[in-house]
Amino acid sequence: MLLIAASHAQSSAPELILTNGKIVTVDDRFNVAQAVAITRGRIVAVGKNQDIAKLAGPTTRKIDLRGKTVIPGLIDNHAHFIRTAEYWDREVRWTG
Repeated sequence: MLLIAASHAQSSAPELILTNGKIVTVDDRFNVAQAVAITRGRIVAVGKNQDIAKLAGPTTRKIDLRGKTVIPGLIDNHAHFIRTAEYWDREVRWTG
């Protein structure tokens, strides 16, 4: 499995490559890859170590994850409306 972002397919080498890890893709099959390439804070390719390593350039930073897991960034923005009146000044601010 090698997935490359279309916008990156013809551009320069990635800024960062993480290898030897468990890259949780959270795609429709919840695949786990070995490596990931990143440019400007965005994932540009995921796949096997050897496939991703081929994308590296002379300035690409490489990190060996040594089996550690990488998950996508999570953004959790929510409010508990049952408690809103009690904690309005500390929790929910829709004004301003």
